[in-house]
Amino acid sequence: MKDCLFCKIINGEIPSYKIYEDDFCYAFLDIANDVYGHTLVIPKRHYESVMTADNQTLARMIETCKKIGNHYVKECGFEGYNIVNCTGKAAQQSVFHVHFHILPRKTDDGKTILTNLGESGAELENVCAELKMKEEKVEATKQPHEDVDKNSVVLYTDGACSGNPGNGGWAAILSFKGKEKILSGGEKDTTNNRMELMAIIQGLEAIKKGQKVVVFSDSAYSVNPFQQGWITKWVMQGWRTAGGDEVANKELWQRLLDAMEGLDVEFVKVKGHSDNINNNRCDALAREEIAKLKD
Repeated sequence: MKDCLFCKIINGEIPSYKIYEDDFCYAFLDIANDVYGHTLVIPKRHYESVMTADNQTLARMIETCKKIGNHYVKECGFEGYNIVNCTGKAAQQSVFHVHFHILPRKTDDGKTILTNLGESGAELENVCAELKMKEEKVEATKQPHEDVDKNSVVLYTDGACSGNPGNGGWAAILSFKGKEKILSGGEKDTTNNRMELMAIIQGLEAIKKGQKVVVFSDSAYSVNPFQQGWITKWVMQGWRTAGGDEVANKELWQRLLDAMEGLDVEFVKVKGHSDNINNNRCDALAREEIAKLKD
């Protein structure tokens, strides 16, 4: 949004004291300078307030607040922190780009963040009767892997890249009979497609031969060659596409085929950035690896 103060900060049009940045969020010092280390966390995509932001954006913002707040406590000598949000003009929101305040705290800092508001004078029973929400029956979303045979290894993977090419991260979550293993890593000067492939490769290489494996990925680039039979044609054509060009990332595709040797592997395409819990976990892990490369 061109007239938004925070959007201009994100775009570099207005200088700021940056504390942290990833692909999703940007954090910087509040120029109010009222509490030492007062930090604002904003999403890079514009939403006016908590009321209009989607759940994934809010979740990523809270994750960022936790990461920064914990850094202040563990590395900077603070003892705790407040996370504050103002939603709407009546709640004293001054910039209409959703944001959270992080206020680093020490026991003797002399600040009173939560002021004494006094008593409203209302009976809590009456307040509850007026404000209570109607109960809704919320059914848990069925996860794709729930139908997988219990004797199969479930492998969720995801890759991410900051810039394409740029710093990249990958992650894999393996599940088998109630046990879970998490793998993740990152590389500089890579691409999103390479990270998607690397996540699958690393996951498969960690599985003992003789197992049946179901791979869940939101990457059409990784899944379609197996579901559509393209990979077989590439091998037969000397790693050439139907148009005669060399297959991109050939060495990774070859390594992937090697990792599949001795395994019975099925590929399943899932929707990314939705309500798939393990896919979202992999995405978060991959982006954490990217953040490590920026440190």
